[in-house]
Order: sequence, then C-alpha cells, then structure tokens
Amino acid sequence: MNYWILTTEYPPLFGGGISTYCREAARMHTLYGDKVTVFIPDDSVTDVNVATYDEVRVVSFNSNRSQLANHLGYIPRLSYEFAIVLREFIAKEGKPDFIEAQEYLAIAYYPLQFKLMKVPEFENVPVILILHSPAFLYLYYNREGIYEFPNYWTGELELSCIRSADHVIAPSQYIVDEIRKFVPVDDVSITVVRNPYKFSFVQEAASVFKRNRIVFFGKLSPQKGVFEMFSYFKEIWDRGSDLVLNVVGGTEKVYYPEMKTMGQLIEDKYAEYIKKGLISFRGKVSPSEKDEVLADAHVVLIPSTNDNLPYAAIEAMGLGKVVLASKQGGQAELIEDGVSGFIFDHEVKGSFANKLDEVLALDNNSITTTGIAAADSIRDQLEYETVYRQKMQVLSGIDKTLKRKHFPFARPLHIPAQQLRADLPNSLLSVVVPYYNMHIYIDDCINSLLNTDYHQYEVIIVDDGSTAPETKSALAKWKDHPKVSVYQKENEGLAYTRNYGASKAKGNYLAFLDADDTVATSYYSKAISVLNSYDDVSFVGSWVQFFGTKSDIWPTWNPEPPYVLLHNTMNTSALVYKTAAFRAAGINDKSVDYGLEDYGSIISLLTSGYRGAVLPEANFNYRIRPDSMYRSLTRYKAMYSHQYISGKYPELYKHYASEIFSLVNANGPSFAYDNPS
Repeated sequence: MNYWILTTEYPPLFGGGISTYCREAARMHTLYGDKVTVFIPDDSVTDVNVATYDEVRVVSFNSNRSQLANHLGYIPRLSYEFAIVLREFIAKEGKPDFIEAQEYLAIAYYPLQFKLMKVPEFENVPVILILHSPAFLYLYYNREGIYEFPNYWTGELELSCIRSADHVIAPSQYIVDEIRKFVPVDDVSITVVRNPYKFSFVQEAASVFKRNRIVFFGKLSPQKGVFEMFSYFKEIWDRGSDLVLNVVGGTEKVYYPEMKTMGQLIEDKYAEYIKKGLISFRGKVSPSEKDEVLADAHVVLIPSTNDNLPYAAIEAMGLGKVVLASKQGGQAELIEDGVSGFIFDHEVKGSFANKLDEVLALDNNSITTTGIAAADSIRDQLEYETVYRQKMQVLSGIDKTLKRKHFPFARPLHIPAQQLRADLPNSLLSVVVPYYNMHIYIDDCINSLLNTDYHQYEVIIVDDGSTAPETKSALAKWKDHPKVSVYQKENEGLAYTRNYGASKAKGNYLAFLDADDTVATSYYSKAISVLNSYDDVSFVGSWVQFFGTKSDIWPTWNPEPPYVLLHNTMNTSALVYKTAAFRAAGINDKSVDYGLEDYGSIISLLTSGYRGAVLPEANFNYRIRPDSMYRSLTRYKAMYSHQYISGKYPELYKHYASEIFSLVNANGPSFAYDNPS
C-alpha cells in the first residue's frame, strides 16, 4: 500500500505529540510492508527536498513556493502548498492509495477542496483525517481569542476538514464528543482507533520508584489542567503537607488573558511555595531524557481539563508508572481506575486530593502491580498489530469511487439547503455581459469567452444605454456572431442590467462577466463540473486575479455563515449559477447600491437555502481601472449597503447574532475586513 502522511511535525525536525504520533504511525505502516511518504513544511528548504529516515521517505517543502505570502495567511498558505506539492508528486508518480492528514491547523483544507472541486489528480484518492487537538478547541480551553482573525478562520478551515474528509479517525471518544459541541458531526464517518505506540517494557522497571515523588509531565498550559492542579496542591500545602510537586515540561506558553507566560504566572502566584521548596521546575526535556525523569516517579500526574490522547500519559504508563489522570480527556479511556492507574474528576470537589492520598498510600507491591497493569494496558490497546488491524478495517471499508451528491459545507444553514438537480439535461451556459461605454475592453472580454473550452454557450451583451460614440461600432462587429446576442436598453445601472440579461438567458447555467474583465479558458468547464456534481451547490466562483492598476490575487472562500454575513467571501462579478437558483433568489436589488448589489444577491440566495462553492485557483481576471467601482467604494457607501442587507434579511442575521457579535467585537467593523486569514 502506498500511504502518504501530511503533518506539520515530524522528527528530527520537530518534537511534540503530533510528531510522536507521525513517527509511530510511519513505523507501524512500514513494519507491515506499506510504502510511506511523509510531507512536511520546512522553510530551511528553498523548494522541495526528499530524504529517507528509517525506511520512511520524507518530502519537505518551502511554505511559500507559490509566492502567496502576500495573499494568504500562513495557515491556509501552508495548506495550499501541501495541495500543490501533492499534485506535483501525483503527476510524477501516480496516485497514492490513501492520504492521511492531521486536522490541526487545517493542513488538509486545500487538498480536500481540490478533491471536492474535481481536480483530476485528487479524484478517487481517499483523504483520512486524524484528530489531535484542533485549534478551535485548544484556543477555547486556553482562553485565547477564538473569534479574532486569523484564529477564527483557522478554526473554520479545521471544521471544513472534519466535515470534508472521507473518514475521520479519532484516538479517543472524548475528542469526538468535544468537537460535537462546536460542529455537527452526526453525518461524518468517524471511528475511534488509538494512536499506535511501540515500547520495550522491562517488568522490573515498575518496582523502581521513590516514595512520594510526584511528577507533572507535560507543557504548562491551561488545557493541561495546570491552574487546577496548582490550586489543588495549594490546599494540600496549606493543610501542612510537605509533598513536593516536580514539574517537567515547557513553561514558555503565553496565557493571553494576562499576557504572561505560564511559568511567570505560576512563579508569581506560588512564590512562597517555590521558596519553601515545594515546587521544583525541571523545564522541557528531550525525548532521550524523558525516561530518566520519570523512572523513579511514585505517581505521574495528567490533570488535563481537555485532551485527546496525550502521549505524556501513554509514555508514563508504558514505563510502568502509576498515573493519576483526570476524567476530562481520552487518557481516562486507557485506565481502569484502581487497577491500571487512577482517575479523578475536576467536577467533583476533593476528587484530586482524595485520589492522590489513595495513590500515595499504596504499598510497594501495589505500586508495582499497578505499574505493570498500566504497561499491559498500553500494550493491549496501542501495540502496532492491534492498531494496524483496526486501522486497516477502517481503510478497507472506504469506497474510493463513491461520488458525493451533497457538498460537505463546514456550517449548516439556518434552513435546509435547496436541492437542484445536478447534471441538468439542458447544458447550455448563458453568459451575460453588462456593457456601458466599455468599447476599449469589450473585444478582450468577448474573445476570452469565445476561447472557453466549454462549448455549449451563448453570450448576451446588454448595452445599458451607453453614451460613448464608439459604442455602436464596438458592438456592431459582434451582432452577427452565431454565439453572441446584443441587446440595448435605457440606462438603469448594473443591477437592472444583470437582471435584464438573465431574463434573456436560454441556458440552465448562467454566468455574468463585466465587459472589462476576462476569464480563463477552463473556468466554465470546471465550474459546471462542480454544479453537475452536487445537488446542493447552486453557484460557483473562483479566486480572482486583479490586473490593470492592481496585480494582486484575491483568494476567495466558500460563502459560509456567519462570516459571509459580515463580509463578502467571493467576487460575485463572474459567478456561474444554476439559472433556476438565480431567478428564484439571486435577482440583484438596486437598493443595495454602490457596487455591492451582487453581494446582496449572495445573501439573498443563502437566505433561501441556495449554497455556493469556490474553485481554489484564479480563473477570473478582474480589471482595476482608475475610475472603477472597486476604487470608489467609500466607508459610508459600504456602511449603507451592509446596513441595508442586514435589515432586509433580519431572520438570517438573528440566527447568527451571537457569533456576529463576537466577530465584530474581536475584529472591528466588518466593512473594513480584508482577508480573514
């Protein structure tokens, strides 16, 4: 089996839980004869580097190969580079049997979007998502700004990955239940398969310990239950105990509510206990030092308030150590309380102190017996043979050729999505070109349409009462073209001109293209392929390449609430629609005004249950002119248009009011947003 793993962490480049998992997973797959390739970003590499470590091919690549640093935030740019590198390797070597990726930081977002958008290299290649600790969870539990950009957008992309993957593997049931609080996953294929772990346990090690040596093993962070742990110990110390808490792990994480590191906070709050020698800091240790610092522990503490399946617990139990772990994490699923470890509950007052007393009161034989049972538990649940067999059962059950008829949007609408038949029998595309004094540019525009590789189309030019004398000759040359129709009407503005053109359209597919813009040759064939694939996708857009007086790229996004209610996520000047959807709910409202009529159209479509998606590549060329509407949109014009739209659809905005409030509170007025990443 040809198995590819996408990760942000892999030894020797990185340490940490994800790195440990990837090393163990790669070793496990190679042990059973699979050909494993790990893809990882590494900015010390100028382009792409290929190396082999322990029979695992490691492909490292620069995170800005595509030169998108000025257009995409780091997190989605990383994902985009993964997608591009994968596409290049597939083109050279063929498709892998499976692609596996972490959900953390949404690195699978663009590979999944490429697959959903029917990019050929990704079709029929299952993408498996392994849950670790999504940013939208750990930021919340660490009290960081989850609605602040770019954190919020990272979370939205992670949600999209979870809902878009062909299958999700969760190391614990706990993490599934926590994610369910943030995103609906009842329709997502999820299986619990433990993280693999190979260890060499020597039974005598369980009998080596120093009585009352208590070790906290892990980085200091709120999510790891550090604040609660120190609070429990303060109560114990204030009762006269001289137990020493040995802290092993990094202390440099910033606690944002106080803007201090965790180490600084603990040292400030517990200075008198540190002075008394009741707290000992070892700091971060290397993997080679880990066994040594845990070797003589009487008990190892894993007091997480939210955790998936921390390797700190796995490694301690694998060494035959007695672990006292919280109920609030997947680590509790590895432990039979009182047999292979001990479990306390943060929600039960006194639970920690009572359980700690129970552990410290164990006689030597009981400590050894518990440690051996802990190691047996790790071996029985996490050994390669067990995990590989379970994982292969999951992979063998995936239908690689299964065609989705519904797009896996990250967020449900407030109402059921409208279903319009895909693969419409009338495959004609009607392209409406609003025209007003655009004689200089119209030939470029129409020629780009005539060059399309989608051959069933008509072009409808609508002259909105042009006043330029050159208009007559500029349009006359197109009147007799078999693919082009030209209509004249009185000047009413862009909104009415688009609506008029749509009323003349004969096709089941409809697109608009302003007379000074152009499209890529393959845009319409790609967009209609997506419309033909999903019953619940009613319109499709793409990234935008500006030209003229501006040359940037605008990476647009699937229009998902609540963010799209605050700021337009796609350029609506060149969308491709199922005509029935536009006529039912997309008609432009002139009252929106100031060039945002088409944004109002998107909100109207969403209000009626019509959904859209974006091709993640620049297929639309948007000309920026000194006198263009783009340049004339002032703060007050934007304020008016947003005010009008939200007032027109109060039920829609009311449904997402809490999140809208939090986004505006964190990031300021939405008309000033640029790129959420």
